[in-house]
Amino acid sequence: MVKAIVLYNSRGGNTKQVAMKIAEGLGVECRNNKKIPDLKEYDLIVVGSWVIMGRISFAGARFLRKLRRKSIEGKKISLFFTSGGPDEIHPFTERKGNPRKIKEIMFETMEEILNKKNLVTILPDRYYCKGAIRLTKHGEVKDNVGHPTEEELAQAKTFGEQLKKQFETSG
Repeated sequence: MVKAIVLYNSRGGNTKQVAMKIAEGLGVECRNNKKIPDLKEYDLIVVGSWVIMGRISFAGARFLRKLRRKSIEGKKISLFFTSGGPDEIHPFTERKGNPRKIKEIMFETMEEILNKKNLVTILPDRYYCKGAIRLTKHGEVKDNVGHPTEEELAQAKTFGEQLKKQFETSG
């Protein structure tokens, strides 16, 4: 069995929930961005963060750059994220006449940060789901209540199980 770990950056707990379910499916440990272990012994690193206004959060980008400085050369990396609207067209791309979904931009950005020097293998296996939407209007905060749903968490666990199966048969 390939040695794997799930690492995540979470603000409100949604990305953490998803990360924990992926780790459960893989049967591996799950750590947040403040407790990144030495990664030399891992073959597969599953990495996740959250989106704010259609872009990776500042904290998420910092987390990915920190990972890049760790010993990840030659590692296989799978990506995931949570977003209020991953399947929505990003408004900036629509205005420029090249409409792209938030999920496309997010995965592309995560890959660019982690694989800046082409030292890792970014797997095509990726997962995303709804997370919180926090909008301030007249002092009110509105949440995307109920996300991630039990179904989305079950899908995250299945994603982890599929990764495990893939690496058991290839490793």
